[in-house]
Amino acid sequence: MIRRSRPILIALAAGLEFSSLSVVMATNRVSWLPVALALHFAAAWLSGRIAMLRREDLTRTERDAVVWIAALVPMFGPPLAWWMPMPPPQEDEEDEPEEVINAHEMFERYEQHVKPHRPEYERTLFTGDYERDLARELDAESYVEVLRHGDTNQKRNALRRLATLGEPKHFALIRSCLLDPLHEVRLYAYAELEKASREYEDEIAELSHKLGRRPKNVEALMAMARVQFRYASTGIHDEAMATFYFKTVAKFAQRAREAGANGPEPVWLIARSYGRMGETEEALAAIAGLPEDQQAMPESCLVRARIRFEARDFEAARVEADRIEAGGGELPGWLRALRTEVNA
Repeated sequence: MIRRSRPILIALAAGLEFSSLSVVMATNRVSWLPVALALHFAAAWLSGRIAMLRREDLTRTERDAVVWIAALVPMFGPPLAWWMPMPPPQEDEEDEPEEVINAHEMFERYEQHVKPHRPEYERTLFTGDYERDLARELDAESYVEVLRHGDTNQKRNALRRLATLGEPKHFALIRSCLLDPLHEVRLYAYAELEKASREYEDEIAELSHKLGRRPKNVEALMAMARVQFRYASTGIHDEAMATFYFKTVAKFAQRAREAGANGPEPVWLIARSYGRMGETEEALAAIAGLPEDQQAMPESCLVRARIRFEARDFEAARVEADRIEAGGGELPGWLRALRTEVNA
């Protein structure tokens, strides 16, 4: 009904505006000017109504613009006012490009991915089915094979599980998926690395705030060195970024020493950081700078053992293992296995 009445209203507005111009041009008398103005403003008002029929969602600003253009522009004002508020383009979902639809689907899947997820199964006591229990406990299906040959959902679940396990070797597998051919898998891998980083980044930001107020706070400096070392050791980062964080560890540990930190822990952190960067001589030199009684501590021997192990000097690492046991210390599993290997 509205669409059918619109041409009638347009014709009426045009007739009013034409009559207004005719009165001015035909009479050429000032006494007829009020009549001409009345006809013009009637055409302007009617033009505003026509514009609102074309667009029911006109804003106040658009409505004012329509009326003022119709009222202030002679002859051409009403026609401009009829058509100025163009109707919004109609979006047809069927005409939406395929690339946009795919992007929407991808981000919907990503939104589902970052929501809290309950695993499909939880490890429980043995069920009595030997093969099933063994597969569950040993994770018989290789994550490497899943990430290499699995479909998108399988890779997503594997990435989530690897992030939960959280060892450096697991994060190394996640980082390898940053080069996956599927963009969606790359996005999942990045999301898992970002989530794993967030806890460390928040703690580092909080300690940075404390040190901003008290730059020589020994406890804050040591806390910063520790968290930076844990962060660098996670395997979340590539080699270049890990090296950056290990250098940061050494910097904060040295600042802690200069601020009066007691004990050998700052030196241990410095030595461990140099060792992880492959600078074995500098790492051992840092430990050698400790007093002799601190160098003989089982903890110092363990730091040297780790440095030697990372440098693939296994014989020197076994010597340090002997010193740890002689000093009453307990060997970690990896070092005990290293000694068992040579004895076997």
